[in-house]
Amino acid sequence: MLIEMEKDKHKKSNDLKIFRTKQLLEELRSKKGFHTELVSLYIPHDRKISDITNHLKNEISESQNIKSKLTRKNVLDSISSLLGQLKNIDDVPENGLVMFSGAIPQSNTAGTEKNELYIVDPPEPVQTFRYHCASEFLLWPLEDMLEAKETYGLLVIGRQESAVGYVKGNHVEVVREFTSGIHGKHRAGGQSQRRYERLIEEGEKQFYRRISDEVNELFLSIEDLQGIFIGGPGPSKEKFYNDESLDYRLREKILDVVDLGYGGSEGIRALIEKVKDKIENVKYIREKQVVQRFMKEISNDTGLATYGLEEVQKALNYGAVDTLILSENLDTYKFVVQCSNCDFQEVHTSKLMNIADLESELQEQNCPDCGSNAFNIVKKISLIEELGETAESTGSDVEIISSQTEEGEMLYSTFGGIVAILRYKINY
Repeated sequence: MLIEMEKDKHKKSNDLKIFRTKQLLEELRSKKGFHTELVSLYIPHDRKISDITNHLKNEISESQNIKSKLTRKNVLDSISSLLGQLKNIDDVPENGLVMFSGAIPQSNTAGTEKNELYIVDPPEPVQTFRYHCASEFLLWPLEDMLEAKETYGLLVIGRQESAVGYVKGNHVEVVREFTSGIHGKHRAGGQSQRRYERLIEEGEKQFYRRISDEVNELFLSIEDLQGIFIGGPGPSKEKFYNDESLDYRLREKILDVVDLGYGGSEGIRALIEKVKDKIENVKYIREKQVVQRFMKEISNDTGLATYGLEEVQKALNYGAVDTLILSENLDTYKFVVQCSNCDFQEVHTSKLMNIADLESELQEQNCPDCGSNAFNIVKKISLIEELGETAESTGSDVEIISSQTEEGEMLYSTFGGIVAILRYKINY
């Protein structure tokens, strides 16, 4: 039980790391060099620092052959910057290390390049050592780490209606819906009754095999399919399962067959609810559970839940937050603005979409120290990042929730996307 709790806690704390990585990737995609002056370095945990530094020193020797004096200087500076950072590292972290160093042009003119260095604590282990030098950073290995991998197939089988879908990460997809066209009842008697029953039975078998053909094609192409759940009303799901038209490789992945009140696409979410205890590793389930936990505290008026920026910030400052829950739709940022005449600074809070309005406002604002109106935005930080850092410093868990579930949508629309479950009651 203790091991499971520790694993679960690691998954929770990973949300903020994933958010930071996404933010950084967004920034790095915009970085382009004039030539092959941007170095990307992916280091697995089992690589010795001495091996890495030797590799980089060899690259320095190779770079001496670059004909362009400016390109040669920029590449050497990039590699030297990496070597300088590696001197401060004794061992490669458990998940490995990702480093980016490059000469980034400050304008469209050669010679304006400035070396920039980025160090990433990857959300998943780095599997392969990579040294890459190009006009842009090598980002796809890091992007792959952010892709949800665990996928569960969902089959809802009904005699009239059926549906095929899957749950992956925080996303549920209904891929295909089927209708059989089979008549539910008939009034024929005698030999006609038996003939109609045979026709209905044969039509039912063909219907299930048509579904199996689609499922075989779809699910066999999913690389990380962890398992399949089958649900539906009445005996239809058992008939489908016993028909054995499903590929043997997929039959081995069937984890459960459960009763549902109805078939078709409506049954997909009902099936997820039925099997949620068996797929707790899927983010979709964890997101629903943590918001439901918050709603339970609100509904029972326990005093162990709070929401809103000001209230949650106070709770964080008191160290009272057990779990900080933030919507990934929260696009509010804190902007540090500075007077270029006297260096006076102040902080403005605004949505990213309203940054143009903030810039217009700053043009008309006078500095309280020197009276000039030379304000510029010098720094921006996401509210998710700021609140998340505070939560981490006090040992709180951080959950960043998508809007893919009803609970996630409600978190943003009803509570503004900022809520917390508390360790103890506090007085505001």
